[in-house]
Amino acid sequence: MKRAQKKRKSRIVSLRIDEDDFARLDALAKQTSCSRGEVLRRCLTGAQLKSTIDAQALTEVSRVHANLNRIGGLLKLAIREGISDRSTSHRLNLELLDSVMDVRRAVNRLAGQR
Repeated sequence: MKRAQKKRKSRIVSLRIDEDDFARLDALAKQTSCSRGEVLRRCLTGAQLKSTIDAQALTEVSRVHANLNRIGGLLKLAIREGISDRSTSHRLNLELLDSVMDVRRAVNRLAGQR
């Protein structure tokens, strides 16, 4: 099967929109990592706009989840076998605090509070 020929973009369209519509168009462009023109072209063709922000957030949450699982395993081991020295206990507490801060940052990013 032959590859479909990509149509040359030769027409320029100029339009006026109000500030609210422009803000929504700009937000869609940022959310999908596309230009404003590409967002409009995809809307015209009925193509689905996929959020790259959601994909990035999902990757971040997966990474944080893995860190929390690792820290949880270390805590379980420390509780079961006991912590023999203060430096190990201190390191474990610091890792736990780092993981909690990672979770907090990821939640804030998901909530739109960059």
